[in-house]
Amino acid sequence: MREHFRILVVDDEVSIRKRCIRLLSRQGYQVMGASDSTAALDLIEKKGHLFDLLLVDIRMPGMDGITLMGKVKTVSPALEIIIMTGYATVETAVKAMKYGAYDYLSKPFDADELLHVVDKVHEKKTLQEEIEDLRNQLKDSRERSFVFGSSVAMNRVMNAIEKIAPIDCNLLIYGESGTGKELAAKAIHDRSGRRAKPFVVADCAALSAGILESELFGHVKGAFTGAHTDRKGFFEKAHRGTLFLDEVSEIPMDLQGKLLRAVQEQTVVRLGSVEPVKVDVRIIAATNRDLEKRVKENAFRPDLFFRLNVVALTMPPLRERCEDIPVLAAHFLKYYTARLNLDQRLRIPDEILNMMCAYDWPGNVRELENAVQRAAVLADNGTIRIDHILPSGPMKTGFPDVQGDQGITFQEMRRNMVDDFTRQYLARCLALNEGNITKTAQAMNMRRTSLQRLMKQFGMSGKSFKSL
Repeated sequence: MREHFRILVVDDEVSIRKRCIRLLSRQGYQVMGASDSTAALDLIEKKGHLFDLLLVDIRMPGMDGITLMGKVKTVSPALEIIIMTGYATVETAVKAMKYGAYDYLSKPFDADELLHVVDKVHEKKTLQEEIEDLRNQLKDSRERSFVFGSSVAMNRVMNAIEKIAPIDCNLLIYGESGTGKELAAKAIHDRSGRRAKPFVVADCAALSAGILESELFGHVKGAFTGAHTDRKGFFEKAHRGTLFLDEVSEIPMDLQGKLLRAVQEQTVVRLGSVEPVKVDVRIIAATNRDLEKRVKENAFRPDLFFRLNVVALTMPPLRERCEDIPVLAAHFLKYYTARLNLDQRLRIPDEILNMMCAYDWPGNVRELENAVQRAAVLADNGTIRIDHILPSGPMKTGFPDVQGDQGITFQEMRRNMVDDFTRQYLARCLALNEGNITKTAQAMNMRRTSLQRLMKQFGMSGKSFKSL
């Protein structure tokens, strides 16, 4: 879209500069002007203005257009340049192309010539962005399709997704870790009018505040140590598409204000810049926490909560839809036997499926997927045993002894049992991996940051398992 295509016209002749700005602005382009190379560099390098195209006169007082091209290309290698000259020769053209010019215009040129060459650059940039979008979609897409299930709970979710997807509003997805919040967000994106544009994932819990700010909003060259080039943030990468803010509750308070402005005004400012950049982004946020409670605790801004919580969707935990477990298990087994080149005749016996349905699955679908993958790898002579699904052996399927706990509610008892299992399972995995956090996270099929939060919750340290 032309309103997002930014052009800088550099010419010491006021009449030509103003004429170019007027003609291009009428076509919907964003256009600024500079009277010489020094002023242009100041806009690009020092003040952090972001441009897609540079129209520059080749002969100007002080620094000429060719020298300016060389300096600009070191700052913004992707910036396209068109040379304007009243001294067009083959030698000039060759030199301009050598320094990276897209084309050149011989003065005097008419409006049609100017618009034709600028439109060609715009078409090229648009095509490059579309190709990049397709590459990102291909990179981000999973090799398998996700099966949500056919339970009453998941049918409600799917009906909600079908209804919400075409409506271009922000959305907040609640659910425990591993329930499929990101996959639900992707399903909404794929059914929306933005499906041909990027679906960008921002893991808000995995990054420190400083890095997260740069990742979300981008930065310009020199904004901080190590910022050697301009870089788009997640908001700009998701332009005309969907930005998924995973674990949005973990964003620090001091960054929530800037996020609110971006969500509210659809405008971002890169780190180190003062130039606002318009974006068109649908926000889907997700959390495994009670955000309303976080608001009451002054840990989350109420205005940001209301901006994100236009529509809410809750992903049910796997223990509340156990009828989906056989379908999901069969799906994962088929996927991993094919992917890992294993015996595709493998089946999970009914008695094991029954035990799996009686298990709480605190890690939800992610834990189930990991368990089935492990079982496919460990199966002996085409036989899957319960200890392949749960490494410690058969799970307890009987009721706990509650004679001394009659004052405890069902929900409290279940929570206690889930906590006991999680503590034991976590300790077992840490022991098997000798306290190595990265290896344990991979074995449990969870993010390293999520594992660290779980360890903190149960008062565990990797060092305690080094000698086990």
